[in-house]
Amino acid sequence: MRLSLLSLFLILLLVTTKTTTASGCIGNERNVLFDLKATLKDHQGVLSSWRGLNCCSWYGVTCNKTGHIIKLNLGNNKSMEYALTGDISPSLVNLTHLEYLDLHGNDFGGGSIPEFIGLFKNLRHLDLSFAGFGGKIPPHLGNLSKLNYLDISNIPDSSFTSSSSVDNLLWLSGLSSLAYLGMSSWNFSAASDWLESLNMLAFLEELHLYSTHLPPTDLNSLSQSNFTFLNKVDLSGNYLSSTFPHWLTNITTMTHIELSYTGLHGSIPEAVGNLTALEYVFLSENSLEGAIPTSIGKLCNLQVLDLSSNNLVGDMDNLGKAMARCMKQLEFIHLESNNLSGSLTGWLGSFKTLLSINLHNNALSGPVPSDIGQLTTLYELDISYNFLQGVLYEEHLANLSSLTVLDLSSNLLRISVHTDWVPPFQLHQLQLRSCPLKSGVPQWLRTQTSISRIDLHNTGTVGTLPDWTWTSLTSLTDLDLSNNQLTGTLPASMVHMESLRILGLGSNHLEGQIPDMPRSIEVLDLSNNSFTGPLPYHLGGSGLLFVSLSNNHLNGSIPVYFCDMELLSGIDLSNNNLSGELPNCWKQNTRLLVLDFSNNNLEGEIPSSIGSLTSLCSLHLNKNMLSGVLPFSLSSCDSLILLDLGENHFEGTIPTWIGSNMHLLVILRLRSNQFSGNIPDGLSQLQRLQMLDLANNKLSGPLPRNIGNLTLMASRQSARIISLTFRGLPADIIVYYNASLYITTKGYERLYSRILYLMKSVDLSDNALTGEIPVEFGALAQLKNLNLSRNRLSGRIPERIGSMDSLESLDISWNHLSGAIPQSMASLHSLSHLNMSYNNLSGKIPQGSQLQTLGDEDPYIYAGNKYLCSPLVSESCYEHKLNPIYNDEDTHGHDVFLYVVSGLGFGLGFSAIWWLLIFSEAVRKLYFQSIDSVCEKFFVRMILLKIN
Repeated sequence: MRLSLLSLFLILLLVTTKTTTASGCIGNERNVLFDLKATLKDHQGVLSSWRGLNCCSWYGVTCNKTGHIIKLNLGNNKSMEYALTGDISPSLVNLTHLEYLDLHGNDFGGGSIPEFIGLFKNLRHLDLSFAGFGGKIPPHLGNLSKLNYLDISNIPDSSFTSSSSVDNLLWLSGLSSLAYLGMSSWNFSAASDWLESLNMLAFLEELHLYSTHLPPTDLNSLSQSNFTFLNKVDLSGNYLSSTFPHWLTNITTMTHIELSYTGLHGSIPEAVGNLTALEYVFLSENSLEGAIPTSIGKLCNLQVLDLSSNNLVGDMDNLGKAMARCMKQLEFIHLESNNLSGSLTGWLGSFKTLLSINLHNNALSGPVPSDIGQLTTLYELDISYNFLQGVLYEEHLANLSSLTVLDLSSNLLRISVHTDWVPPFQLHQLQLRSCPLKSGVPQWLRTQTSISRIDLHNTGTVGTLPDWTWTSLTSLTDLDLSNNQLTGTLPASMVHMESLRILGLGSNHLEGQIPDMPRSIEVLDLSNNSFTGPLPYHLGGSGLLFVSLSNNHLNGSIPVYFCDMELLSGIDLSNNNLSGELPNCWKQNTRLLVLDFSNNNLEGEIPSSIGSLTSLCSLHLNKNMLSGVLPFSLSSCDSLILLDLGENHFEGTIPTWIGSNMHLLVILRLRSNQFSGNIPDGLSQLQRLQMLDLANNKLSGPLPRNIGNLTLMASRQSARIISLTFRGLPADIIVYYNASLYITTKGYERLYSRILYLMKSVDLSDNALTGEIPVEFGALAQLKNLNLSRNRLSGRIPERIGSMDSLESLDISWNHLSGAIPQSMASLHSLSHLNMSYNNLSGKIPQGSQLQTLGDEDPYIYAGNKYLCSPLVSESCYEHKLNPIYNDEDTHGHDVFLYVVSGLGFGLGFSAIWWLLIFSEAVRKLYFQSIDSVCEKFFVRMILLKIN
C-alpha cells in the first residue's frame, strides 16, 4: 500500500513537471501575471494574448531557459492614449528573477511608485517614465544595487507634476551600477543635496533632469567630480544661477550638453574646445556673456549648436570661418537674439549638411552671399532683425529645394526674380516683414500651394490683392499684409478659406463691405481701412479670439453674435459710425478681456448683462451718446483695470461701488458727462489708480482729502495696463492690442497707448468744486499731470505742492485762489506746462525757478492776477505789493493814514502857491509873463502852419 501511494506521488510529480516544462512557464509566476491583468484596465487590448498556460509566449513577457520571467515589457511604444490604466498588483514582487521592467507611457493616475519595486534584487532595467506616477519617489528604489537603467521621468506640466516630489536624493548612493538616470519633471526643490548625490554615481553615462525645480546651485562647487564616463547631461529648465560648469570640459567622452533655461551667467570657457566628441550643445535662454570662443571650431563632430537668447558677442566673420574648418556634420546653427556682428560672407556656404540656420535679432550687416545656394539640404533660413541689405536673386535660391521656412524680416533685403519665376521649393512660412518690396504681392507666391504662413507686414506692398490669394493658397493659416498700401475690396470667396486662423489686413486702403469670414478665423484685424456698411452676417465661428475693425466707416448696429463667442478675448469696434443700443445678451461664461466701442453713435443705457463680463479688464464706451445712470450690475466687473465712459450723457452721482468693488482699477475716465454731487471718498480705496479724469461734469463740494492716499500715484512703480498679444505659427506676433487713452495734459488732448502705463494724472477741471486744495495732494509725488482749473477753489496754494517733483503739467487757472505762490514750487524742475491765470494770486514769483522761466516764455500763464508780480505788470514790483483784499496782514489802518497824509500834503502845497500869487507882486508878475510867452509862441506856430 505504501509503495502504491509512493508510486502515485512520483507519477503525479512527474506529470506536473512535464506540464510546467511543456508550458514553458512557472505556474505561480503565470498566476502573478493573471493578478496583474486583473488590476489593470486594458483599453486597447494590449493584454489580449494573456491566455493559456505558456505565459512565456504572451505579449511583453520574456522567460529564461528555466521558465522564469526575466523581462516584462508593457511600455506604450505606440503612444496609444491610456493603453493601460489602473493599479500594479503587489503580487508582482513574486517575480523574483525579474531583470527588466518597462511600464512607460501608460497612465497610473498620479498614484505613487509602489515601494515593493525596491524588492526586485535582480532588476537591471526599470522604465516607469511618462506613466502618470506622482506623490513622492520611494527611497526604496535605492535598494536596486544591480540597476544600470532608471527612468522615472514625469509628464511635463501634468496635473500631478507639482505634487510629485522628493525630500532628498541620498538613496541614489545605493545605485552603484547606474549608467542611465532619467527623473525629469519631478519637483526636487527640497533636494539641496542633488549635486553631491549625483556625484556618487561613478559609472553614470546619461543624466536627464529636465525641469525638476532644482534649487539654485553653483555647478562649480564640486571639490572633485566623479563624472568620468558621463556623455549626456540634461539639466535644462532649472534655474541654477551658476556659471558654466568647468568640470564638464574635462570629460572628453561628452557628446550632449543641454543646459538651456538654467540661468547660466558668465562666459563660455575656451576649454569647451577640448570636448571633441561633442555632437549637441544647447545653451539657449541664459545670461551668458562675453565672446563666443573660437575654440568651438575644434568641435568637428558637432551637429547642433544652440546658443540663442544670451548676451554673447562676437564677429561672425571670424567665428564662422573657424567653425567651417572642420564642422562637416553641422546641421543646426541657432545663434539668434545675441549681439553678434560681422557678415555672412566667406563661411555660410561651407556647411553643406546644414538643415537650419537661425541668426535672428543680431547686428549682422552686409549682403547675403550667393554661395548660400550650395546649402541644398537647408529647410530653415532665419536671418531676420539684422542690418543686412541688398538683393536676393534667383541664383541665391535656385538650389534650395528643401527650403520650407524663409524669414528675412526687418532687414533692407528684397527678393528680385522674374515675374514668371517658379521656385524650386515649397515654403510653409514666408516672413518678409518690413523688407522694402515696394511692389504688388509677389507673383511667385502663387506657386506655393503648401504655404501656411505669409507675413508681408509693412513692406510697402501696393495694388489690389490678387484673386489667386484666395483660390490657390488654400492652405494658409496666417496671413499678415497689414500696414501697406493695398487697395480694392475683399471677395466673398474668402469665406471658403477653411484653414485661415489669423488675418491681418489693418492699415491699408481697402474699401467696400466686409464679407463673411471663414468660421476657422481666430484673430481678425481689418482696422484703419475704409470699409463701409454694416458688419457681416458671419465674422467667424465660435473659435474667434480677437477682432479689431476700428477706424473704418462701418454703420448699423452691433451684432448679437458676439455674445455667443465664448472664447472671444477682445473686441475693438472703435472709431466707426455704429449706432443703436449696446447688445444686452452678454453671458457669464465668456472670456472677454477687452471691449472697445468708443467713438461711435451708440445710444441708450449700459445694459445690465454687461455685468456678466466678470473677466473684463478694459471697457471703452467713451465718445458716444449713451445716457442714464451707471447700472449697479457694472459693479460685478471687479477685474476692470481700465474704465472709460467719457464724452457721453451719463447722469446721477458717481457710484460709491466703483471704489469699493473695482480694486484693480488703474484708469478711471468719466469726463464730459452730466455727473453731479460730490466726488466719493471711496475712490481713495483704488490703491492701483494712476489716472483719474472727472473733468467737465457738474461735480460740486470739496476736493476729497483722502485722494492723497492713492499710493501708486506716490510710488515710482507703475501698474500693468491691459494688452493682448496673439501669435501665429510658430511663435511670431501677428496682431497685438494695446489699450489707448486720451489724456488732456499740457493744454492739449493727447492719445497715449504704448507708454500709457507711465502716465499718472488727475484731472478734475471744469466742475463746480469748492474749498481749498488739500495739502494731502502733495503726497502724490509721482503725479505728472494735475488739472484743477475752472472750478471755484479758494484759499492759498498749499506749500506741500512743491513735493510733487515729478509734475510736468499743472493747471489751476480760473479759480479764486489767493495769496503768494509757495516758494516750495521753485523745486518743480520737471514742470514744462503751467497755468495759474485768473485767480487772485499776489506777491512775487519765486526767483530763479522753472516758474519764472515758464513765465518768461509765456507771460499769459499768470494773466488775471493783478496783484501778482508777473511779466505782464510793467510797473516796479515791491516786496509788499499785495492784494489788499486777500492780504493776510491787517493793513487797513495804514492805508487810511496814507490817504489822509497824502490829501493834507496836496492841500497845503496848492494853498502855498495861491498865497504867493496873491500877496507877492514880483511872483505874480513873473507867473503871468510866463503864461503870455507860452501863448504867444503857440499862436505864432499856428499862423506859420496855416501859411505853409
